[in-house]
Amino acid sequence: MNAIALSYLLLAAQMGLYGILWSLTAWLVRSERLTGLLGAAYSLCWAGALALFAQRGTLPPWLSYTGADVLVLCGFTLLWGRAYCFDQGRFPLRRWSLVTLLGVLLLIWAGPAPERMGLRLLLLALFSGVSSFLMICYSARSLRQQVGTPLSWLICMLGLAAMLAWGERLLMAQSLPIPTQDFVYQSSHNIAALLVIWLITIALQLGQFFMVVLRNTRKLNELSVRDTLTQLLNRRGFEARWQELTTLPRSLLLIDVDHFKQVNDRHGHDVGDRVLCHLAQIFRNHLGAQACLARVGGEEFAILLPGEDLANAHGRAEYLRSQIAATPLHSEQGPLHVTVSIGVAACQGRSLSDLLKQADLALYLAKRRGRNRVACQQELAVQMS
Repeated sequence: MNAIALSYLLLAAQMGLYGILWSLTAWLVRSERLTGLLGAAYSLCWAGALALFAQRGTLPPWLSYTGADVLVLCGFTLLWGRAYCFDQGRFPLRRWSLVTLLGVLLLIWAGPAPERMGLRLLLLALFSGVSSFLMICYSARSLRQQVGTPLSWLICMLGLAAMLAWGERLLMAQSLPIPTQDFVYQSSHNIAALLVIWLITIALQLGQFFMVVLRNTRKLNELSVRDTLTQLLNRRGFEARWQELTTLPRSLLLIDVDHFKQVNDRHGHDVGDRVLCHLAQIFRNHLGAQACLARVGGEEFAILLPGEDLANAHGRAEYLRSQIAATPLHSEQGPLHVTVSIGVAACQGRSLSDLLKQADLALYLAKRRGRNRVACQQELAVQMS
C-alpha cells in the first residue's frame, strides 16, 4: 500500500469518528436527533468514499470508482439537506431523493472507464457545486439569526472554497489528455484539491457541531429565563431584562389575579393554568413590543414599561384591567370571567427591589379597596399623609 492510499484510509477513519460523534449526538440530544443522524450519514458517506479511493487498483472498478463517486455525491447532497433541516426544522426528503437519484443514475451511466473520467468529474462538480451553494444559503440564514453576520460569512466562504476546489479539479480534468490511470494518482494538483476539499469538510463538520451546540445552549438559556407555562419571562429573566434597560423613566405594573385559589378549587388546576395563559395572551395583544412581560409568582405578573411615566402607566393599567374583565375565558363549563388587581409604580433611578416594593404596596391597596382595581404609588403618599 502506497503513501497516498494510506493517507486516504486515515482520512476515512477520521470521518468515521465524526460519524460516531454525530450518532452519539442523535442518541443523547433528542431535539437534535434528525440533525445528528444526517451528520452521521454524511460522515459515513465520506468515510466510505475515502476508503474506496484507497483501494483503487485493488477492488473492481465499479466499486472503487463508481461506488466512491456515488458516496461523494450522496455526501454533498446530504450536506445541503442537513443545512436545510437545521434552518427549517425538517428534511426535504422528496427533493433530496430526486436530486440524489438523478446524480446516482448519471454516475452509473458514466461508468468507471478511464476515458470517461472527465464526465464523472463534471457530474460531481455540478452536483457538489449546487449542493455547496444551497448549503451556503441555508447555513448563512440560520447563522445570521443565531450568531450574527460575521460567522455566517465564514461558513459561506468555506462553502465557496469547496465549490472552487471542485471547479479546479474539473478544469484540470478537461485540460489533460485521456488518462490511462486514475486521475487521483496522476496529478499532485488533483491530490492537493482533494485535500482542500477534505479540510473544508472537516471545517464544516466543526462549524455544524458548533451550530448545534450554540442552538442548544441558547435553548437552555431561554428555558432558564422563561416561564414554561405562559412563555413569559420568569423572575430571573425579568431581573436580567431590568439590567439591560437604560431608558428612563421606567414604570412597573404588578398584577395579581383576584380569587385565583377559588378558580383552582372550583374548576381544577388545569383551568387555572388556562387562565394564566389567557391573561398572558391578553398582555401580548394589548401591550407594545417594548413592554417586558413576566410571571413572577403563582398568579402574579409584572410588566415593565420603559419610557412611561406614572400617569401613562396608570392609564395603560386601567385599560388592561378593563380588557381582562371584558374578555372571559371560554372553558368546558362555560365563560369564566376573571379580574385582576394592579399596582403601579414608577422611578427615575431607583433599584428594581425598591420599585417592586412600591408596586407591591400599591397592589395591596388595590386589593384592600375591593379588588378589580388599579392603585398607584401617588395614592400611597396621599393615604400616608
